[in-house]
Amino acid sequence: MNDEPIGGEDETLSGWRPLAYKLPRPTAVDNLATALSTRGLSDAAAWTLARSAVRPDDMRRKLTEATELRVQGGTLSIVETRLWSASVIPHPANPREYGRRQYPLGGSGSTVATTPEPGSLIGRDAELELCIPTPDLLAQRLEDTKDRLLRENPLAYDIAAEGVLQPLTVVALTVVHANGHPRASLLVAADGSSRVSAVHSLLDYSPCRVAYEWGRDDRKYRKEINRWIRHAQKQGWDGLREDERQKLRALTVPARVVVGFDPHSQTNQRFHTAVRNFIGLTHIRPPRPYGPAVENEAKADAVLDSLVEPARTGPAHITDAEKHWFAATVTAEEVLAKGLSRHSDVRAASIVKSLLGGGVGTSRRVNEGIRSLTAKLRPKREERVDIAVELILRPLRAGKEGDLGFIRSRRAALQRVYRLPEIEDLPAGPLIESDEGGGRALEQLRDQALEEAGLGHGNDGRLSVAQTELAVKAVYYMAVAEPMALQREIFGGSGDEDDRSPATVLRAMLSCRRGILQAYEVVRAGRRGDKLYEVGESGHRVVTATGSHRELTDSLVRHAYTGEPLAEAAVGYPAAAVRWASVRNSVDSLQRNVKVMAAVPQQVGGRSQVEEEGWDPAAVAALREDLDHIDRSVARWSDRHKELELLREAEQDPTDTID
Repeated sequence: MNDEPIGGEDETLSGWRPLAYKLPRPTAVDNLATALSTRGLSDAAAWTLARSAVRPDDMRRKLTEATELRVQGGTLSIVETRLWSASVIPHPANPREYGRRQYPLGGSGSTVATTPEPGSLIGRDAELELCIPTPDLLAQRLEDTKDRLLRENPLAYDIAAEGVLQPLTVVALTVVHANGHPRASLLVAADGSSRVSAVHSLLDYSPCRVAYEWGRDDRKYRKEINRWIRHAQKQGWDGLREDERQKLRALTVPARVVVGFDPHSQTNQRFHTAVRNFIGLTHIRPPRPYGPAVENEAKADAVLDSLVEPARTGPAHITDAEKHWFAATVTAEEVLAKGLSRHSDVRAASIVKSLLGGGVGTSRRVNEGIRSLTAKLRPKREERVDIAVELILRPLRAGKEGDLGFIRSRRAALQRVYRLPEIEDLPAGPLIESDEGGGRALEQLRDQALEEAGLGHGNDGRLSVAQTELAVKAVYYMAVAEPMALQREIFGGSGDEDDRSPATVLRAMLSCRRGILQAYEVVRAGRRGDKLYEVGESGHRVVTATGSHRELTDSLVRHAYTGEPLAEAAVGYPAAAVRWASVRNSVDSLQRNVKVMAAVPQQVGGRSQVEEEGWDPAAVAALREDLDHIDRSVARWSDRHKELELLREAEQDPTDTID
């Protein structure tokens, strides 16, 4: 037997007529396996790849001129060929399912086991490794993946007529079973799982059979392929039924097989990250986006990988235990065993601080992870916020598969509130209050926040550190409560609605004593799993005329914390701080109004009226004069503040004392 096809390709109105390939000779398979081994692949991976090739001799020739494909962090070596469909399985952790995954940290509500992300096989350049408890778990996961992909991205109809047109991206994967079952060497579609699932559906293949039966029994594998080859030879193309023709069109798939990886010396990136980067550049960015929620989840895993790796000039930003805690890929019991907090608000605050706090240094590390998938030069802060929120929401999806509105509304609220600018000012390092060693008690966090409010922080337009941490923790429970105690603002209403953003409402709340006590009580109740109730100035629950307690709602919070100046703040710094907050809000409003005016078109769909026609010079001059007057006033205040600071420093300088 030889590797040359008999017959030829023929495209007719009734569909594609594939080449009638023969089963490869064993010696051709052995030669290809030897050639692959010399490129650094393990013997098991080399054999698995060699037996999957429709034309092993042709693939061996192409190895000498492998195509280089640059991705973020390195260069992949690719060989384009055709593979037998009976040798490839869908990716067991397919990114298209991110939006519906159930994570272990969600608890008993999880209905589908989460497959861990494959890592790089140590000692090999271009192989993945997946550690999983048992073969049964992977088999079930592969079946679930196939069924979901067939529903959500149905391609079987097109493939039945034309075969697979676009090549899969295939990589070698070694599966390690924790229960001692022998390792399995597989080929997975890093890109193309939907196409593989459609092909398997047409051929009536079970992906777990491909992985565990044909993967370890070469005789059964070759027998399955050969039965279709012999049937086509016996009947001839014209003698085949249409369903048989469809199976023959799906018998092989075009593939880009990854046979090597060269990381860039500057990044020293690992192979599994490079593969994910390639998938991200294919799907997270156009032309086939997965959707915002899925994109943010994919970016989140890339960001965690970036943060857990040591920087070129410093240590890792988070520990490996924190990475899995943030990713929600550990159970609640494992969280406690690793010495991490059992409280959801502490986890949320830790994610927020690790991804959004810490200033420019943190932003750069997070942006590195985002760029690995999207190649964006300057990811915006809003994108980093959305990624943090997606991580926070992962455990909440347990048991909420059919209630997309629940997650959607919480996502909207948290995305808005965690845009609070003060979060960027949170210093690097542990939280003020946590379960970890050295952390202070929640009561101490409350007391520090009260001290900061007493100094005017919040009323001056910026919360201080303890106020911000308490706000971040409290708003988690306020957003996930039922009913929600804080929602996103309403746009386009009658005009009577409170259209302040959740971040603005939260700042007003944490700027006064009652609001801080309310936030403290929210965290306490949330940790106990209790409902949230309103508290008064004393910090005790408010009792209504009927003797009941009043449940905390969005409208109640907005009514109680309007951000209006306090009557007792009539003189001194507290009163001035309130007025400064009003000035700041007025400037923000002015900036928004300028943008709104600039967006007014000359006509529907036209260019900006003011950009094209300009505005009355006299009116502009008068406005600029007013703005200049304001600028000189606030600059004078700033100069005076600096002058007093210098005087105080001079008074405290020990070199100025007389011996």
